[in-house]
Amino acid sequence: MLRELGLAFAISLFVAFWTQVTLRNIVRQPLLRRRNYLNEEVVGSAGLSFVGSAVWGWLFSCWWLGLDWHEGGALMLAAFWFGALGLIDDLSVGAMVKGWRGHFRAFFRERKITTGFVKAVGGGIGALVLAIWIASVTVPPSVPCFSLQWLSLLVLDTFLIGLCANTLNLLDVRPSRALKGFWLLTLIGVIVSRGDGWLALLPLWAGTLAYALADFRRQVMMGDSGANPLGACFGVWVLHHWMPTPPTHWSPALWLLLLAVVALQIYAERRSLTADIQRIPFLRWLDELGVKR
Repeated sequence: MLRELGLAFAISLFVAFWTQVTLRNIVRQPLLRRRNYLNEEVVGSAGLSFVGSAVWGWLFSCWWLGLDWHEGGALMLAAFWFGALGLIDDLSVGAMVKGWRGHFRAFFRERKITTGFVKAVGGGIGALVLAIWIASVTVPPSVPCFSLQWLSLLVLDTFLIGLCANTLNLLDVRPSRALKGFWLLTLIGVIVSRGDGWLALLPLWAGTLAYALADFRRQVMMGDSGANPLGACFGVWVLHHWMPTPPTHWSPALWLLLLAVVALQIYAERRSLTADIQRIPFLRWLDELGVKR
């Protein structure tokens, strides 16, 4: 036990160190300069620093700490795929189309392919691939492939991963908001799983904590390339640790999570999250907590 804790601590230190090294290199890239909500020049796509470092953390955890290779591999694929899609969207300039409806309206009415549309379709494909991977490993042989039960699990898993990815992206419009959302979600996640699976979250915890100071100081923005992977990896994680035993159906916790993220997508399409957060004193205080004034 002490050996495992020592290795976990060492891996966390490496992830934190590598996040800082990567972040310093990202800050030097003029192509990633952006204007934030206060029109200050900051560095965008900085979430790549902790996403890439987390991949190393999962690799080392699989080798030395006994993290299941299937789970570690799915997390690494989610980080890489959704990080790449997010970077494509981050690097687009002058895009005025916002929201799911805006991107799909631009495609179907104007025959215009936006980077947001590419991200949505690519995210759906990535979520489906991840859902197939998870189902092939976790769903028992008693549930035949391509049966109605198997297909329903596949569809639900795909929607959950994709919507979790977009949920963190919706929060990434103010400093620290996506980080706080991720930390809160994973805290709830570990409580629901009764501590199971904390090791798989360790690389993202270490990476985001090492990155957080620059975000709280408004020096960087994690961008879609950081927010989307955070959400997708959380979706992959809950499907490994919130499923009942045997995993032949969804648990009530997974249904509640799906309903919550669906409700947030609909809400964000119709209203401004930022405006509503500013109107509620506790949420405004939490949103501004620790952020440079």
